[in-house]
Amino acid sequence: MRVIDRTMRILRTLAEAPGLMTLTELSQAVGLHKSTVLRFLRTMEKGDFVASGPGGKGWRPGPVFLDIRARSIARHDLAAIARPLMEEACKLSGETVQLAILPDTSIVYLAKVEPLDPPLRINTQIGARRPIHCTALGKALAAYRDRAEIDRILAEAGLPGFTSRTITTAAAFHAELAQVRLNGYAIDDREYNELVSCIAAPVRNADGIVVAALSTSSFGQGVQSDRFPALIETVRSTATRLSELLGWNTAGCALTLSVS
Repeated sequence: MRVIDRTMRILRTLAEAPGLMTLTELSQAVGLHKSTVLRFLRTMEKGDFVASGPGGKGWRPGPVFLDIRARSIARHDLAAIARPLMEEACKLSGETVQLAILPDTSIVYLAKVEPLDPPLRINTQIGARRPIHCTALGKALAAYRDRAEIDRILAEAGLPGFTSRTITTAAAFHAELAQVRLNGYAIDDREYNELVSCIAAPVRNADGIVVAALSTSSFGQGVQSDRFPALIETVRSTATRLSELLGWNTAGCALTLSVS
C-alpha cells in the first residue's frame, strides 16, 4: 500500500505541475528522498507513465498516463456537459460542431453534433485523431501548452503537408499559436482538407487551464466568407459558456495564460 500511495503522490504532483519538474522539486513536493523518487520515476518511465524532458532535464506525465486521463474525461463529464451547448451552436450556425482534447501528440475527438440534413458530412468520428499543426482544434489546444511540449510533439509527429495551405515549419506554427492567443480563437483555412475550413476556441476548467477545444467546420467556404465573423462569435461564446459550466470564472480570470 505504501508503494501505491507514493506512486499516486508522484503522478498527482506531476499532473498538477504547470510544466516540467526537476527531481529536486518533485522530491520536495512529495516529501521523499531524491533517490527514492528517482527509483519510482525510472520504474514508471518503463511503462510510459512518466517521461523525462529534453536532455533528461525535468519530468512530466507520460503518454500512458495522459491517455488514461483523456479516456476518463471522454467517458464522463466533459462530453455530456458540452452536448446541449454543441446542439444549440449547431442549430444556430447550421454547421458541424466538434469537441476535442490533446492527450499526447494529436487531438482526439470527444463529441460531434451535425445538422439534421447536411449537404456533405465532415469525415470525423469520436475517438479519431488529427494532427495539431493543420487543424483549428489542434491550434486552439496547442496555443496554451508549454513551448517545449509543443516542440516535442512536432519533433515526434512532424509537420506533414496535407494541402498547399498547411503550415510545415515549427517557426511558422509558433507564430500561428501566438496569433491564436491574441485572437482567442484558431482557424484552419483549408489546411487539412481543401474543402473544409474550421474555427475553434479553447475550453477552460475551473483553474483556467485549457482542457479542450470546440469548433465549427464549414464546407466550401474560406475564412474570408461573409459568414465567418458570425461563426467565430458562435464558437467563442459557446466555448466560454462551456468553460463557465466547468467552473471557470470569466469575470475574475485573465483570458490568456503565460506560455514559455
